[in-house]
Amino acid sequence: MSKSGKAQVDELLARESHQLREQKIHKIHAAMVVQVYGAEKVTTTKQRQFQVRLNRARQAATIWSDADRQSAKERLEREIHQVTPDKRKLFDKLFQHHKRQLLQEVGTKATGPRSTFAKKLAQMTTAAEEEVYEAANMTANKRVKFQIRLSDAETEATSLSIADTDRIANQLEREIYGVTSNEQMCFKMEFCIRLIAFEACWQAIGVQELRRTIKQRVIHVGYPTMHLVSHISESIQRMGSGDNFTTDIPERVHIANVKEAYPSTNKVNYI
Repeated sequence: MSKSGKAQVDELLARESHQLREQKIHKIHAAMVVQVYGAEKVTTTKQRQFQVRLNRARQAATIWSDADRQSAKERLEREIHQVTPDKRKLFDKLFQHHKRQLLQEVGTKATGPRSTFAKKLAQMTTAAEEEVYEAANMTANKRVKFQIRLSDAETEATSLSIADTDRIANQLEREIYGVTSNEQMCFKMEFCIRLIAFEACWQAIGVQELRRTIKQRVIHVGYPTMHLVSHISESIQRMGSGDNFTTDIPERVHIANVKEAYPSTNKVNYI
């Protein structure tokens, strides 16, 4: 196999092995939940209810509320721009004053995000910040630092850790399946033992089988002509020439267009 073929196999193996491994672990987990907790507790309806509520809980845990965002902005403004509560009140008062003046000049119709009003308001906001908070505290570097820190704070607030996910899942299992903490501990121990055995089998056998499957797929796609040549002679002997390599079609056209039309002519200079 060529170097490009090997690189393609390695790339596909890295992507597909992760997906297939996660699918198999999910199936093992689902089967063991029923096996350990009991089929009478883990019914299909309860499993659907558990998955729906788990997705909702994850979504709710990764939403950054307006109040949390405002609190983070005020904290970063104090740290980076040296903003005090008195300066914040003064800035808000000055901003509202400039905004009213601008609305009187431009009007309320053209106030979209790309309008002249929005551009002038942004300029007035920057000027007011430098006037109230002092230009030394509102440099371009500090503004960039503020945006980066705010983005990092949002990422941290909306990221759900593995521990948080396990805590939510355990709580929902107790509520929906009616299991106890001891049963959950028993399940985790058995699942860990099963997972260790699966990982050993996956590394020894699963990855190699997947590599062979991907290799056959890549070779088949990359060298279709080599595969075709081995069947040409057998196919011709068994079924005749292919449609693109036979003289049957032009021969038939010759009969219809020339031989059948010849008796209708005066048979003079027909060649």
